[in-house]
Amino acid sequence: MEIITIKKHGSGDAERDIYNGSPDAEFMEMCHNWDMNPPETWKNYDATTEAGIKKIIEMEFRELMEGKTKTDIKMNIYHLSVALLRYWRILKK
Repeated sequence: MEIITIKKHGSGDAERDIYNGSPDAEFMEMCHNWDMNPPETWKNYDATTEAGIKKIIEMEFRELMEGKTKTDIKMNIYHLSVALLRYWRILKK
């Protein structure tokens, strides 16, 4: 007999483990969230062009290097990762 457990949110909807128990699930989920809702500072650049996304990458890398707290550093890792993913998407076209 196999026992299956399902996480539930407050709404009662079952949540599937789309990351298959990956130790990187938090990273992937946070990157997805930032990909869907980019940081406000990105509005200063055209993130759909190579030139614009490179400026975003430079900004996020600089912020990562200047991070003082673990929380700030992690946040900028997410931001930089999403910027790099978007750059990859531009190059893939």
